[in-house]
This record gives sequence, C-alpha cells and structure tokens, in this order.
Amino acid sequence: DMAVSLTKPARRAKSGSPSGAGTRQASLTEQVYLRLRDEILTCELEPGRELSEAELAARFDVSKTPVREALATLRLEGLIRTFPRRGYQVLPVTFGDMNDLFDVRTVLEAGAAEFACARITDEELDQLERMAGVVYNRGEQPSTKRFIEANREFHAAIAKASGNDRLHQLVLRHITELERFFYLGARLRDVNTETKSDHHEIVDVLRRRDPAAARQAMIRHNEITRRGLFA
Repeated sequence: DMAVSLTKPARRAKSGSPSGAGTRQASLTEQVYLRLRDEILTCELEPGRELSEAELAARFDVSKTPVREALATLRLEGLIRTFPRRGYQVLPVTFGDMNDLFDVRTVLEAGAAEFACARITDEELDQLERMAGVVYNRGEQPSTKRFIEANREFHAAIAKASGNDRLHQLVLRHITELERFFYLGARLRDVNTETKSDHHEIVDVLRRRDPAAARQAMIRHNEITRRGLFA
C-alpha cells in the first residue's frame, strides 16, 4: 500500500511541554483509529487480514505508539483480535456472529420503532423519507459508502425518535457491528429496490402512528436483509 501521511497539528508545543506532546499524540492516535476503523467497516481491509504495527506505522508515517493505541481501541470494539508474537488480525466474518447480531438488532429496532410512533415529529418523518430514497451504483465504492451511511442514519434516526437515549446508543452500536456485512451484501447483489421499498414502508407506518405495524415492518425488514446476506 502507498504510504499515507496523516495530518499533524499545525502548532507544536514548545520543547519539553508534556501537555503539548500529549495532545499531538492523541490527535495522531485518533486519525489512525478513524482511518483503520473506516477501512475495516468498508472491507477495504478485508476480514481475516493480518496487520502489524510496523507496517501500519510506515504506511501512515507515524510512530508505533499511535498505531498501538488505535489498535487497542479497535480490539475493544471487536473489530480486530491479537495474537502473541504474530500481531493483529481483522476479525473474520462468521454467519454465527451475523445471526447473533441480527437477533439483537431485531429486538432493539422493533422496540425503537414502536416507541417512536408516539414521539416522532413530521419534520423527522420527512427527513426519514429523504434518507429512504438514497440508492447506490453497485461496485462503485463512494456510492456504496453513501448508501450505507444513509442506511445507518435512517435506522439511527428512528431509534433516536424513540426518546430513549440508551436504546439509541445500543442500536447505533449494533448497526456499526453489522456494517461490514452490509458492505459485503451490497457488493454481492443489488439491494436498492428492497431497501428503498422497506424503508418507505417503515416511514408510512410511522406516519400512521401504528405501533404494532411499525414493529412488524421493522422485523420484516431485518429478516429480509438477513436472508439476503445468506443467499
């Protein structure tokens, strides 16, 4: 891979300033973390790929310390795993993991859609309608990324409209964990039609303020997405 030079703060602390050095280190760690996380979630760093601190430090033109700290955070998030004396590996994708995540996601999002019926505003519904219309060109990475981001924002907005911040945060976490599967699925087949149709259906039942129908629409949507990934 070509080396990627990360942006360093324009103003440097005076020599011997520990607080300045700490700020600079934190900034580089955050940049490495965000770049690696994005590459893992979009499968640019494919599942099972082995990584090393030295390789990544050279690639990003930084020392090993911010790389090590970024990898530690990604490990806590369940995106990579470590091997003694071997380094790191992007966590492989398994059908068992996917099923577990979809089971939890269905429970969380069905409840969120049900709660949202009593609280969601017309303005929020209009915004959901716009998100539901986003499509992508299969095989085109920037287009696919916009589509996946719109999907995340759509589901997160419904969870936020539930009025329960803890539920919103849980939904966000599980959507993030599933995004690698969404990228893989969008590459394997065209999911534009089913996603657009399902999302508009969900918006329609939310507009009717029908909690039971909203719950069932969300369950159905998640099951269709799950089955499509197993196809």
